[in-house]
Amino acid sequence: MAGVSRSCRSMDGETPVWFGILGPLEASRDGRPVAIHAPKQRSALATLLLRANQLVSFDQLIGSLWDEAAPVNARAAMQTHITRLRRTLGDQGSEHRLIHTRDQGYLIEIDAGSLDLLRFRELVDRATLAVGKGDVGRQADLLGEALALWRGPALDNVPSGSLHREEVPRLTETRLQLLEHWFDASLQLGRHGLIIGEIRAAAAAHPLRERLWGQLMLALHRCGRQAEALESFRTIDALLKEELGLDPGLELRRLQQAILNDDPVLTAPDVRPGLPAEREAEQVDVGEGTLPTPAELPADLTVFAGRQEETKLIGELFTSAGHDAVTVCAIAGPGGAGKSAMALHIAHRVADRYPDGQLYVNLHGASPEAEPLKPGEVLGRFLRSLGVPDAAIPVDVEEAAGRFRSMTDRKRLLVVLDNASSAAQVQPLLPGSHSCGVLITSRRILTSLDGAFRVQLGTLPEDEALALLTRLVGAARIDAEPGAAAELVTLCGGLPLAICIAAARLTARPAWPVAMLVERTAVERRRLSEFQVADRAVRASFAVSYCDLLSDRHGTAAARVFRLLGLLDSPDFDYRVAAALADVPDEEAEALLEHLVDAQLAETTALSRFRMHDLLHLFARERASEETTAQEQVVAVRRVLHFHLATARTALRVARSRSNLRLELGPRTLLHPGMPLETMTDVRAWLDTEADNLAAAVRQAGKMSADDVAVALASIVGMLLDDGGQWRRELVFAEAAVDAAEHSGDPQLKAMAYSDLGWVCSNLGQLDPAIEHLGRALRYFRQIGNVGREANQLDHLANAYRMQGRLDESIDHYLQALELQRRNGDGYGAGIVLSNLGLTYRSAGRHNEAIDAHEQAVSLIGDEELQVKASALGNLAETYRVAGHLDRACARFEEAIALERRAGMTGTYVEAEHLWGLGLVAQAMGDADGARKRAQEAARILHELGLITAADRKGIEESPVLRTPEVIERRR
Repeated sequence: MAGVSRSCRSMDGETPVWFGILGPLEASRDGRPVAIHAPKQRSALATLLLRANQLVSFDQLIGSLWDEAAPVNARAAMQTHITRLRRTLGDQGSEHRLIHTRDQGYLIEIDAGSLDLLRFRELVDRATLAVGKGDVGRQADLLGEALALWRGPALDNVPSGSLHREEVPRLTETRLQLLEHWFDASLQLGRHGLIIGEIRAAAAAHPLRERLWGQLMLALHRCGRQAEALESFRTIDALLKEELGLDPGLELRRLQQAILNDDPVLTAPDVRPGLPAEREAEQVDVGEGTLPTPAELPADLTVFAGRQEETKLIGELFTSAGHDAVTVCAIAGPGGAGKSAMALHIAHRVADRYPDGQLYVNLHGASPEAEPLKPGEVLGRFLRSLGVPDAAIPVDVEEAAGRFRSMTDRKRLLVVLDNASSAAQVQPLLPGSHSCGVLITSRRILTSLDGAFRVQLGTLPEDEALALLTRLVGAARIDAEPGAAAELVTLCGGLPLAICIAAARLTARPAWPVAMLVERTAVERRRLSEFQVADRAVRASFAVSYCDLLSDRHGTAAARVFRLLGLLDSPDFDYRVAAALADVPDEEAEALLEHLVDAQLAETTALSRFRMHDLLHLFARERASEETTAQEQVVAVRRVLHFHLATARTALRVARSRSNLRLELGPRTLLHPGMPLETMTDVRAWLDTEADNLAAAVRQAGKMSADDVAVALASIVGMLLDDGGQWRRELVFAEAAVDAAEHSGDPQLKAMAYSDLGWVCSNLGQLDPAIEHLGRALRYFRQIGNVGREANQLDHLANAYRMQGRLDESIDHYLQALELQRRNGDGYGAGIVLSNLGLTYRSAGRHNEAIDAHEQAVSLIGDEELQVKASALGNLAETYRVAGHLDRACARFEEAIALERRAGMTGTYVEAEHLWGLGLVAQAMGDADGARKRAQEAARILHELGLITAADRKGIEESPVLRTPEVIERRR
């Protein structure tokens, strides 16, 4: 047990001893236990240890040994017991005795390392000092270490009435007070999810202690479990009235009202453990030491010309000293005016003034067919960049904005907000510290953005436009044709983007005179002159490059791919998607995409992955609407949707060997076979890379009224995400599937969509919505007569009821599901139900019934689905552990983990849960190192999945005892 050394030496430095009184009285010498069988010796030793290094009078010892019934020769008898105690402890005849005789009594001389009570007091004193310094994290760590010294009720095996009347209650009250202080510190550190179980146990053990109930209510509320928080209030209210005839105190009633009102004052503060309170707003613990230093600026342009005055002015704004507020510069101008290029150029020039990092985001304020990013989504990105995991990112925008301001306070951080739509979009994204700087670009002037320095960009003056063209193409070429060069920049409307595209064409064709390009673009002169500062000027410039595609042998095919790419809603794509879209071989698609990159009509983001600039994407879509038939457009997008669905079906067959209703959803015959996947490694790599594109495909299928494809794709991807514990991502697919299913009106699609939505809500702890959605799914499956899926919904509902603590309803639904599965002849399905039923039996304390259900489940599930069998084995192992069968539990946990690894399901929630269980077994068997190792492995996986915060992970790794995280506790 951390904090207790059983080989410490006494104060004389000679005899290694250890004593424990914070629990049953224990003693050891030289690392070996010393058995003290005589009750009077235990009472005498306990009395001395309670006053270690202090004189204990003969009368005090006599009172402890005989209470009010001391014999006539009590003093002589007491001395005899002390002599025998010395002999038992090996303390007799030594020059360096532990127990010393004095004129008026005895004294035991011992240091803090040899007595848990002294160590406990030492840790409490240090925690008190930490409180004085405002170091909440240190306080929590020290209190946790102190509390971990307790092994049970103090002096539980010491038969002294006086000690149990006078001393033990004081010790117990001290422990309870410190436990409350530790709960307070943990709540202040945002560790509410880790301590709910312990608070609940403490409140159950001391049901009239209102402070514990208040801490439980607050922890539950911060975990999003408002219903349980309010139920806790009703419980203590009823207890107080029944036992004492009293109402809860004012503080508890105010807390109840605040929870009912969802008062933001209850939000967990941002505190970095180990830092003084006055610096709580400066840093937030991310579990990895210092905060990450983001460096997110896209590459600066190799050539930048023009805008000298604006660049100098803005640069001086960010490099001058003495700002008393955050420095904000908002650059506005028409599309293609070079706002983003200038902002990035300036950002790179001043980046060294912001050593704490640079954040960048494209807000899509003027992106084609794309909604502007919501502030909450951007704040999530920024907080992740600053080291905050998904599990710790607030859902509420105001709360997330506050967290962002706290994390950037006093930091020298540069934030670039590119392509903003409005001041309302930008406002929550601004840091609050004067040490930070913000660069904003937008088409509109953000007049309502208080305190911002505004710069309006128009078209480039002729001299700057010509200078830009010269830098891009080369002075020799421009000097040879000054008139043509001047005419070309005029045709470009002075827009930097158009000039860059024209320059790229000339650079790609060194044999062309500038006049040839002028001649080729002259037909666009009227449009360029008419729309010089609007999107049409940019479109005209794009059109020149687009038409140029047709001048070589790849041109027609490349132009067709370009047009069709404009139809997709995906953020990016690889060559296989382009191949499906254009119905060409993969190799040809990759070559055509590279051709588009050369023409600056696409860009590469990674190996064999591509994207299009927002404006180019819109231009491509416009070209498709004018040059491609509606039928061809629909068929092309449908091929991509079928490509994704076929690939998803392949992934599911790799992940799950049994036939699955999800494989039957959607079209039976697909227009594309998808990409090959052979192993779980392939599946997980595909899922990690394509998850955002798959979500976009589901939404696009819904917009095209391809509802069956939308639901089919969402249901498969959702199941694969669920296997890995990626529930937050899974929720996006489930919600999109419900939208498509409702639009279709198909009861089977609605049944599956609501089933998936209910299941993921359960996993996320959103139990009331989960039960509502699962109830709908149950009704739809009954309507279509699918008995197997009806049983599944009953099973899912039972899971939700179990997590709500409604155990009788849970068992009833499991039994209904079990009857249906048996009637349906589905032993595998019955096995799954039995495995889950065992969980509820375990929660109800019916361990024998739970073990029986789990053992039947393992037998019925068999080896057909390794990961499902692994889950069933894990459930059985946990029940063995709870029931005290530690050897069996250890064997089953190890078997489950081995199966998961055989199935390629490493790094998943289920593996983490089983590693945690194995750690608890090791802890119970006295293997502290093994317990800590397993707990750390589990915490790493949970943190990587975004299911616990960095603070939670750190708390687990540093805690001397295992405290089960809320995400695991909730699902058991």
